[in-house]
Amino acid sequence: IEEITTALEDSQVTMATIMSSRFVAGIRTEVEKVEKSLNLFGETLDEWLNVQKNWMYLESIFSAPDIQRQLPTEAKQFFAVDKQYKDIMRKTRENDNALKAGTTPGYLASFQKASETLDRIQKNLEEYLETKRMAFPRFYFLSNDELLEILAQTKNVQAVQPHMSKCFDGIKSLDFGDDPKSVDIYAMFSGEGERVGLGKNLKARGNVEQWLSAVEAAMVTSLKRQ
Repeated sequence: IEEITTALEDSQVTMATIMSSRFVAGIRTEVEKVEKSLNLFGETLDEWLNVQKNWMYLESIFSAPDIQRQLPTEAKQFFAVDKQYKDIMRKTRENDNALKAGTTPGYLASFQKASETLDRIQKNLEEYLETKRMAFPRFYFLSNDELLEILAQTKNVQAVQPHMSKCFDGIKSLDFGDDPKSVDIYAMFSGEGERVGLGKNLKARGNVEQWLSAVEAAMVTSLKRQ
């Protein structure tokens, strides 16, 4: 993209030089047409790159079935943009001339609309993460990407393990037993390898913020008892 941007800027400077020449009168209409085309291309390219950046970020999030299930409206909106974006990219690959692609009628409006939709999805996504953090405030210690990593695989309860030490200063990991699919939580391990039992019937069931709250309560109770 750097080569295209450089060529575009050079061409715009050239057009400005020609327009300021006193000899431009005979070809003014043609120069204005080229200048208008370059300006449209520049504007389209800016929107295109903005959509691409947001699309790349959200695509990895909405490829997770759990996120699709938790945010059905946003997932539907994203996949509508996804289809449109991929169609444009396919057409661009078939006709790989930058100026022609960037001045295709309707592309600028399409990218502007897609950009608005992706911004709205991102805002709703952040509001959704905020509700999770309010339900379990220790999630404030995690970045958006780390929290999404947990929420994207809610069926795999052990997905929280790499993030436990950020949520709980004294807990490095939880003891789920030998079964990798176990939902029973038997104990907690400190960073030094110390094991403290968490009592009976503690299970990783329901929403992740709910059972982590139960872990928090069991942690306090167990340490107080011991």
